Amino acid sequence: MHRLTPVALLVLAACGTAPHAAPSDPPEGERLYEATAVVLESKQHDPMLCLGFIAESLPPQCGDVAVANWDWGAVEGEERLSGTTWGEYHVVGSYDGEAFSVSDVGPPRQGQEPFDDDPIEAPCPDPEGGWPWPDPARSSEEDLVAAQRAAQREPDFAGVWIDYLAEPNPDAPPDALQVILTAAFTGDLERHEAELRELWGGPLCIALHERTYRELRAIQNGLAAEEIGLQLLTSGVDVVDNVVEIHVVTLDEDDRRALDERYGEGTVRATAALDPVKP
Repeated sequence: MHRLTPVALLVLAACGTAPHAAPSDPPEGERLYEATAVVLESKQHDPMLCLGFIAESLPPQCGDVAVANWDWGAVEGEERLSGTTWGEYHVVGSYDGEAFSVSDVGPPRQGQEPFDDDPIEAPCPDPEGGWPWPDPARSSEEDLVAAQRAAQREPDFAGVWIDYLAEPNPDAPPDALQVILTAAFTGDLERHEAELRELWGGPLCIALHERTYRELRAIQNGLAAEEIGLQLLTSGVDVVDNVVEIHVVTLDEDDRRALDERYGEGTVRATAALDPVKP
């Protein structure tokens, strides 16, 4: 099973190569940033970088950061429909907190997704001899859903997820789900395991987390990104790693320290859409 990304990104392939688009030299000493992103202009707004959500309509809809000096006549590979023009490019330029000024542009580069796609695994070690099935008769999808809902009702609930068994149990009933159910809480693990065992008879992993799901959602909903000086693009709760994930326009070490000081070290995991260009 793979980690679900909180962002639904529209993959737009640019055809051909893209020569420089109205480049301008950044002011002396200005920090340069780079990103592979969709640039979109519509009847509603001038050219903008799409760094967060992209509505999967046709034409698409998006726009997070204005591009000060974009010139469609200087690039290739754009698409046009119903008054909207868009294309995917790798851009380099300066950013003043409001607008991005392009100094170089080229074809999109792969492998720069803001969120990873790592497999979700049960945090418990594999038991010697394989995962036990205490009651195979209670290992259907209905049983799994009942156990998940029971876990979510607990005040110290921290997360629930499943991992598929690498080696299916040949002795399990035909309708048994070949999964490991993981439920995380902030304490009293023995009680939680006993109660969930009454509902789910397949492989079960009970994990200890530091923060409850409700605490993480409260942080996500009340995130004071602007007070810290961050421009928030997306946010979500990662129940596996027990953190709030945010994606912002730019990020530096001072920003990371400010997040740790406000919410606790490691509670908010931040990534940036615009990466500083290395000297």
